[in-house]
Amino acid sequence: MRRFLLTLIVSLFFTASYSQDTITYLTDAIKENLNPYKRASNSAYEKRNIEEGKNLFDTLVKTKLIGTKFDDFSLKVYKEKNVKINRISKPIFIITYASWCVIPKGEIPALNILAKEHRNDMQFIVVFWDKKNDLKNIAYKFSDNIKVCYANEYYSKDTHIVATIKHTLGFPTSIFVDENKYVVNIKHFENKTKIKTPIKEAIITSYNYFSKDINENLMKALTSKKSFTTN
Repeated sequence: MRRFLLTLIVSLFFTASYSQDTITYLTDAIKENLNPYKRASNSAYEKRNIEEGKNLFDTLVKTKLIGTKFDDFSLKVYKEKNVKINRISKPIFIITYASWCVIPKGEIPALNILAKEHRNDMQFIVVFWDKKNDLKNIAYKFSDNIKVCYANEYYSKDTHIVATIKHTLGFPTSIFVDENKYVVNIKHFENKTKIKTPIKEAIITSYNYFSKDINENLMKALTSKKSFTTN
């Protein structure tokens, strides 16, 4: 009951929810709702109430960010031409990392398998909050079905995406966008695979985790598309 009341109170701080009837971009929604969220979140973490902090983030996503339109960012692709989000005609699964964070065992191979399985129905994008040179020892681990991108404060054209995505949503974070570029889901993910876990088991664990998330988001995107077409 206490958690329900907390979620309700926090949601009242935020402005009205968004829908596809009125186009509101993700970065605008973040700016509009960031301050009340940060105040409530900082208070929760200062009290060492991690669960409450997670619930606040989920509430922000569910009530204010889902249904907004993902900005037409131009992403720098490692060893490829830059890509603009609006030029991708399929749903997009975006994962944000940083090269200095250790990616759990099995996660990259699992994403490579999933990207191959879904190569016809969605685009996988991995964004590292780094400079290009920082990726030389990790970019090659991802398959050609995944666009490995990078963005950093060092590049002037990255200021917008770094400020509104990296510094507000944090990382590692996954963002699922439907084919019309509306946000279907945003979540912080945490791979709890232990270092000593056998590689095959680690890959299976990561695969099952991301596969479940991807399939659920694809279903939501399909439902949203039908509703959008009907209306």
